[in-house]
Amino acid sequence: MKLILGPVLSLRTSSRTHWSVSVLLVASGGVPGLEIISGKAERVNVQELLRFKEQVVYRFDLRVDLGAELGQVSYGFDGKSWSFSVPAAGADPQMVFVSCNGFSAPSEIKKVDDKNGMWKVLLNQHGDAPYNLMIMGGDQIYADEIWEKCPDIKKWVELPRLERRARKFTAVMRSQIERFYFELYCQRWKQSEVSEALASIPTVMMWDDHDIFDGWGSYAPEDQNCSVYQGIFEEARRHFAVFQQQLPDIRGEHHPGSLGTDGYTTVLRVGNYLVLSLDARSERSQKQVLSRESWDRIWRWLDGCDPAQQGGPKHLLFVAPVPIVHADFGRLESLFGWFPGEQELEDDLRDHWQSPPHRKERLRTIHRMFDLMEKKSCRVTILSGDVHVACLGVIENERGASGQGREKVINQLTASGIVHPAPPKLMGWLLNRLSDEVETVVQGITARMMELPTKRAKYMLARNFLSLEPDDQCRLWANWHVEGEEEVITKVVHPIPSD
Repeated sequence: MKLILGPVLSLRTSSRTHWSVSVLLVASGGVPGLEIISGKAERVNVQELLRFKEQVVYRFDLRVDLGAELGQVSYGFDGKSWSFSVPAAGADPQMVFVSCNGFSAPSEIKKVDDKNGMWKVLLNQHGDAPYNLMIMGGDQIYADEIWEKCPDIKKWVELPRLERRARKFTAVMRSQIERFYFELYCQRWKQSEVSEALASIPTVMMWDDHDIFDGWGSYAPEDQNCSVYQGIFEEARRHFAVFQQQLPDIRGEHHPGSLGTDGYTTVLRVGNYLVLSLDARSERSQKQVLSRESWDRIWRWLDGCDPAQQGGPKHLLFVAPVPIVHADFGRLESLFGWFPGEQELEDDLRDHWQSPPHRKERLRTIHRMFDLMEKKSCRVTILSGDVHVACLGVIENERGASGQGREKVINQLTASGIVHPAPPKLMGWLLNRLSDEVETVVQGITARMMELPTKRAKYMLARNFLSLEPDDQCRLWANWHVEGEEEVITKVVHPIPSD
């Protein structure tokens, strides 16, 4: 038996008394003999998820009993071992949020001294105070080399646009793309620092565009819906489902936390927290981020939760891979002509919630968040990545008769990227210029970018990740770990007071 990739941990379900954690392994030459070495855990099941030539993706399901104190599970096979930590029964997990694990172009690699330097920082923190859950907010791989690595796709890209749209997706293209995505996951995730983190912290993952290719969902409909684009998307979807959500390669199979949408949105209850990971790619077009049917399922599920005072969640972590609050890129579109060569950013601008076609959907989402906070006494905090900077956004609501209060404020914590370098200083200057005004979302609701605590800056142009550390008073200590900064940047998010 030969190990190709893994282990990769994933949180499947959780309760006050146990966690269900799966372990993904890619191997050839037989089923790995995974064993529990120590800890209150048992192996429940093993399943084959995908077969590629002689290589097979397996998922082992574990049930971990939670005790009175922080617990540790050691597991292994073939003489190798790993371990992970779970919270005490009824306690809140210590969490970490990361995004943008890779490079969008080979030239970006030259901009960093140590490509996995921030993974090393994360692992050092994990060694001192173990994280129980790693939320991964998009771009776990960067698939942009697909245009060069797949010969038939490279030939197709060189055709005139009208010819590209008319060409059919061929079996040869599918074979090349299948190999590309399978090998990409194995290559990117077996790097020592990344591999160690994935093997020692259970994950919750959601994809973004680079897990497919840059800008997916924001292209013209004639491109988005052409046979070749759809064929590429289908292979990207298959491999996302297998590697990131650890699902078998069968359409119709869903993650245990699935809300039954047409995409892969999931929700998991961990202690006092709900982690909602929004699939903003499966249904994306220039006109929508998610379909109304998917939104209805999401809000119907959240509306069905008990209020915090009756045992319901006290804090919703709303994982939106693309920030809901950010610099107003709608203004940047008007500057295209000033910056020759920047037109390739157009699809990135259309990706953002403030792009004109997405503004109504964004407004509905913000309204529903505030409704949830008011009706359920549940704090809502947005987690986002994508933009390769660390920043803090806030949405404030002055509507209604209840006056000012914590239920009137939504914080957005953006951490990006753990590997991808920050944008150039010119983009940093633009970000600040495009964030110098308070945005009126609608009458009585405003959004703005805030200066980061202890920093006289709204954007930190450096690689970073975010630790999320609840305390016994239900406060959430959010700590940005920023490359080149000696001290962490801390924001404390308070719970909504109980009546």
